[in-house]
Amino acid sequence: MSVTMTKADGITVFTVTSDPQSVYPPLCQILKSLCYSPVCCSVSQHLRRVQRTSQSVLGALHIMVGLLNIGLGTILICSQTDNWDGPLYQTGFPFWLGGLFILFGTIGILSEKYPSPCLVIVNVILNLAGVAFAITGIVLYSIDMARIYMWWMCYDNNYYSGYSTHD
Repeated sequence: MSVTMTKADGITVFTVTSDPQSVYPPLCQILKSLCYSPVCCSVSQHLRRVQRTSQSVLGALHIMVGLLNIGLGTILICSQTDNWDGPLYQTGFPFWLGGLFILFGTIGILSEKYPSPCLVIVNVILNLAGVAFAITGIVLYSIDMARIYMWWMCYDNNYYSGYSTHD
């Protein structure tokens, strides 16, 4: 599998020839050749100048959101003893969401330290996936919080009503 690159007037064309004898599908061959290509994996000084520190800040925010998800999930699991059928217990979403956000943040920090075109593209894709997972987390947290049973505070339980059950 070979990769060639041609540049002309703001257009970059990658030409990839696949190996028909390979057991891997053509898409996997293309991704492998792009990721192992010195064109895509070499550290770009231009990308280093353009990115500055924005990727590290975004990566640190991703990591903090991941840790907050794990912490909030732990608190909710420890405090809800009567809501075993909600999405929190069925899927454990705070923990896998937290892990994903920590992974996305780590990739963001790495893409600033080693700004290769391949890593920057992966970082952009993961940031877009992070938006989708954040919306998913908001929806799942909302569903779980709506299922918390708080009506027990409104019932009259004779302790605060002033009536005594003693004769």
